[in-house]
Amino acid sequence: MSRSPAREPVVVLVHGAHHGSWCWEEVTGLLHTAGVRSRAVDLPLTSFTDDTEAVRAAVGEAAAHGPVLLVAHSYGGLPVSAGGHLAARLVHIAARMPLPDESPAGLTPTWNDPAFHRSVRTAPDGTVTLLPSAREALYSATPPRYAERAATLWRPMRSRVPETPLDDPAWLTVPSAYVVCAKDRTVRPEAQRVCADRADVRLELDCDHSPFYSAPDQLARFLAAQAALLELN
Repeated sequence: MSRSPAREPVVVLVHGAHHGSWCWEEVTGLLHTAGVRSRAVDLPLTSFTDDTEAVRAAVGEAAAHGPVLLVAHSYGGLPVSAGGHLAARLVHIAARMPLPDESPAGLTPTWNDPAFHRSVRTAPDGTVTLLPSAREALYSATPPRYAERAATLWRPMRSRVPETPLDDPAWLTVPSAYVVCAKDRTVRPEAQRVCADRADVRLELDCDHSPFYSAPDQLARFLAAQAALLELN
């Protein structure tokens, strides 16, 4: 018996810090061409709690129509870990994958590349923005037209990487895959590989921190393959 179209897998994509759903446009287009349903979430970036609730709501809505492949990029790995328990499968892309007994904020100094730390500015009210130098850290291998557009769309954020450990990260109970960005200048590749060892499947791409721009075809193929696994269950 064939699967009802209403129960086909759906890929839910969660962006990282200072970005928005717009960063997934190339990937969602490629997934559509491959016949894979997808939607990209806009995190509010107002607090970690708000971001977690946005993930939880998006997954709950999508799960009513089919099994969810939940994809997290960079900072997005934290609200996905906190709110992604209803997903059928996870994919972390250069994303945090916290252990239940570790402080995510405590790991920040060894997570980010020092060059990226120098590319952020925190205002007196706590709002964090990116400096122009962040463009090289984020998009070192990205076609210029994408990097130029993205830099005009960066969002300020008040969300913070939590100090308190997450009690029950979703990846502990939900099958997961990890994508390492080997030429990343934002998140240390060696830190990504530590997280990748916790996943069931791993892929290493020879790309910068933003594979949705620098390796969209490879990334979309991998996500389509991960989504296809849900059709077998």
